[in-house]
Amino acid sequence: MIDGKGATRAALVCVVVLLCCSAGARGVTGLAFLKNGVDARAAILGQAMTSLADDAAACYWNPAGLAHRDRGQLLLAHVESFADLRREYVSALQPAGPLTFGILFNGLWSEDLEGYDEAGNPTGAFGYSAFAAGVAAGHRAAEGITLGAAAKYLREDIGRYGATGWALDAGAQWQEPQGLPVRLGLAVRNIGPSMKFISTEFGLPLTVQGGVSWELRPLGPDSRLLLASDVRHVRDEGTAMLVGVEYGYRNLLSFGGGYQGGQDVRDVSLGIGAHAGPLDLHWAYLPLAEDLGDEHLFSVRIDL
Repeated sequence: MIDGKGATRAALVCVVVLLCCSAGARGVTGLAFLKNGVDARAAILGQAMTSLADDAAACYWNPAGLAHRDRGQLLLAHVESFADLRREYVSALQPAGPLTFGILFNGLWSEDLEGYDEAGNPTGAFGYSAFAAGVAAGHRAAEGITLGAAAKYLREDIGRYGATGWALDAGAQWQEPQGLPVRLGLAVRNIGPSMKFISTEFGLPLTVQGGVSWELRPLGPDSRLLLASDVRHVRDEGTAMLVGVEYGYRNLLSFGGGYQGGQDVRDVSLGIGAHAGPLDLHWAYLPLAEDLGDEHLFSVRIDL
């Protein structure tokens, strides 16, 4: 016999499984939302961002990229996904002497679900939420080399049960100092101890990601072709190849697409960007497998 409490716990487990599937996860680590990426431009480029991240989104992708900015910036991102899942991301950066500092908030919410006991009687509504909040810093260590690190507080809640933890990120970028359009990047994300949910411990989705990007001008100074490729390894999930391409015209419009290898739910992506002075807008579209529908990402980046 399963009592009402046991039925509610079983329902909570189902929610966790659903959320892990939504991230394409195949392992036993928790906090799957930490692997999903945060901004629309990254989604367009198949998340091949380790060498490219040089704005407020670098707080998530590679904190070394913060050091490329010489003025403040704000990034806001929103995700509409299946099953009424919502994701919000906010980050900001500000140079201060030899360092550029950043702050970030990355959250995921679901609509309340109704729990039932074995007789089909309602036991009350419960929901799911998780977030990471933290600080980051980037520094120009030498000509062409930037380094960065971030620290995050983690929280996950399912119904009246919760878990807390912390994690660190570290990264580096290298740009050819003679002006060649090549950049390399390496980042390690979600370094931290296991978290405990009810009576079960689970590890963080430790991620090692590195890659290279090239910027070309095939049609003169008014055009820009960006190619990026990363290799990413996630604990208990395996290794995947990420690729992205973006074409920009006169710093007014950009179009792009990407591919993430080894993903069960989402693999291809495409989108568009519009640029006007200090304002950048991006929209990304990701068709989801298994009849889950589509995912839309929107982000706004503002130079301050």
